[in-house]
Amino acid sequence: MPRPSRDRCVLPRNLPLAVLAAALLATPAAANELHHGRDRFEGLKPGEFVTHELKIPVRVVLIGFDEGAVDPGTLLGLLPATYKPVVRYPQFYGLSGRDLGLEYEFAYTLVHKRRAFADRFFARLAAIGREGPRTVYQTLYNGQLNKLPGVEVPETVLYIDGPSVERWLEKNDAGGDDQYTIYFVNWYGRDDFRFHLYTKTDEPDPDNGFNFGLADSRKAIAWGGTSGRSWFYDFSAGPEWNGSNWNVDDPDVDGDALADYRIPVIWEYAFPLGYRLPQLLSFDMGLLVRFVAIDLLFTPSPLYDPLVTAPEPFGRKIAHVTMFEDNPAQKGTELIDPAFARGKLESFQPYYRWRVNLSDRDPIDDGAKKALDIFTFNNVVDDCWTAFGDPFAQLFCYFDENRASYVPPYRSRDYVAPVFAFNTTDAGIGAYLLLGLLGYADDNWVDGTQSFVFAFGAPGYGPFYAFTSTTLHELGHHIGLSHPHDGYDSELGVDYAAAGFLYFAWAGGESDTVMHYLGLSNGFGRHNRDNMRRWETAGYLNRANALAGDLVASPEARKARATLRRADAYAAKAGRALKRWDYLDAATNARWAYSLLAEAAKELGVSSARLSLARTPLPNAPLPKTGCRPRQAPEEQQVAP
Repeated sequence: MPRPSRDRCVLPRNLPLAVLAAALLATPAAANELHHGRDRFEGLKPGEFVTHELKIPVRVVLIGFDEGAVDPGTLLGLLPATYKPVVRYPQFYGLSGRDLGLEYEFAYTLVHKRRAFADRFFARLAAIGREGPRTVYQTLYNGQLNKLPGVEVPETVLYIDGPSVERWLEKNDAGGDDQYTIYFVNWYGRDDFRFHLYTKTDEPDPDNGFNFGLADSRKAIAWGGTSGRSWFYDFSAGPEWNGSNWNVDDPDVDGDALADYRIPVIWEYAFPLGYRLPQLLSFDMGLLVRFVAIDLLFTPSPLYDPLVTAPEPFGRKIAHVTMFEDNPAQKGTELIDPAFARGKLESFQPYYRWRVNLSDRDPIDDGAKKALDIFTFNNVVDDCWTAFGDPFAQLFCYFDENRASYVPPYRSRDYVAPVFAFNTTDAGIGAYLLLGLLGYADDNWVDGTQSFVFAFGAPGYGPFYAFTSTTLHELGHHIGLSHPHDGYDSELGVDYAAAGFLYFAWAGGESDTVMHYLGLSNGFGRHNRDNMRRWETAGYLNRANALAGDLVASPEARKARATLRRADAYAAKAGRALKRWDYLDAATNARWAYSLLAEAAKELGVSSARLSLARTPLPNAPLPKTGCRPRQAPEEQQVAP
């Protein structure tokens, strides 16, 4: 994964802080001298808040569809013209959250690939596919009463590596890397058609080696984000478990009393006996582009504000994991790999110095055990949660009051994400065992600002789940990432999950990210990296603008001129990189611009109240009942393979 190159001004990490600060504040030789009172800035906008308006080309590519099968007007007419990302979680409290300073304007292109390209592509699928028995879900489809008569999934099907297909499409399609591409595929109806599914089997669990990619429930019909800015969806693959399109008999497949809108396999678009009318194929494509590709993968909104977790200049990002040993038969510290987690986090945000530290409470202490028992309903008693009216608040309020007892002190410049991991028994996890609660990234129960991460392990979860991937997933939430199956539609102003009419949003999970529920990836894919770096670039640049305004207006402005020039150069680099889609370079330079100005402001005693990025202090005492949140924090459910 990409790391900063030498031209990104990454200074040696072994220099003393004083030397670094002196080097940054020194006046460099400059051909153009800026004059106080009439300084010209190329990258900074002192005192201004800038909304960065980005043009986002989106290509929709059809492979294997007959001419006239897809109506461009219907498909493109469903798509948004713009997207303005928001911080999602404060909205559950009726708050807007920090303005991210981003707005996207989409430009769509519909491309119908010629027969020669389709011939090459399907020949490639046949060549790299391996034969195997059909999945249990394909067998269940064959038994559906309302499936299209005459179509049966045979006993043997092809299994094709999804990331390999993604790479082939990116290599052989002249799309380019300065845009996003959705490939819609149809192999069905050709003489060389084979029933097939896609797999990803190269990332077993880092703790126990369990490979979810081998399970029938993880065979997919879509994939993307491994190597490039694309996502493919194969209408002729499957049927599958994840999107439940194997089930054409039951309107409500998840038991929530809502009819679930699923995207069927291509042959079910048939009149009069198919699951869906042929005319609705274009409509369904539009739904997938808008509510999955755009809203969830390409340009989503963050769950929490990413800048809340940004360290101060020269600070580190630290995930401190406190393991509570509540199962004498198994050590929790044997089920987590801090070095593995650190590697994934560093490759995701290489412009920070990450640490993942682990401490062990063996056995669990009485206070933490009582908090766990109240949380799991094993001990029904009033405690700090009563101020919130919800026992789910017990872990938050207990660790908020007792944080210093479990998280060691770090430097004030560092950002510390506290992770509390409970290695317990089936009885210890209580009612949550049946719900499959693996962890959650909690907020502060006040305004939707992230607070703590909690993770759980128990024997009842079998050999499938340990702590490393869960911790990475929940830390992903903590620093801002949403699931790829729930999100926000900007033009509609709707926050949604994969349920009811938008049940098909589960398709977003078939992409490269530890944030999905499928267990196929242990890190953060291309779409995660793009979005995080855009959010942080815009945030750092606007924070730099605010500090620049303070410095320019200060009586000490003359002393800050050299630093303002250097910060302006970094901000200009960030702006240019943002426009050319080099988001790593953009985020790296934007952070340097902010860091220079923050250090200068501290040195000169200017506007100290404006130095922090976005932190909201945690409450020191339980809140009144009015502080109850209307919705629980993100929860993970165990899904049996």
